[in-house]
Amino acid sequence: MDIQDNHGYLSEITPNRLSKNDQNHSWIFAVYSQFASNRDDKREYKAFLFRNDDRTVFGLKEHWGNHVIDFRKLATRVVQDEDFRKSLVSDDPDLPKVWKRH
Repeated sequence: MDIQDNHGYLSEITPNRLSKNDQNHSWIFAVYSQFASNRDDKREYKAFLFRNDDRTVFGLKEHWGNHVIDFRKLATRVVQDEDFRKSLVSDDPDLPKVWKRH
């Protein structure tokens, strides 16, 4: 995870419109953001993050720049598409630290 300093913030999000079968999932979602002015590379940074309730599985998808991204749509896809979810799972040691207070 490309965290530079501690000037980022974490915002929890929820998936878009889930079917009844998918609503009882065990995933927690958030977006970690850092402003360009707080980074050495002067590029805005956002990371779509997820974890399971037990905090044993963590995942992320990183984005640099000021592109508009529908993070709630990504959360929906993580719930509904196991292959997509597995492609984002990460053993990055920073992920549990980012989720420490959430």
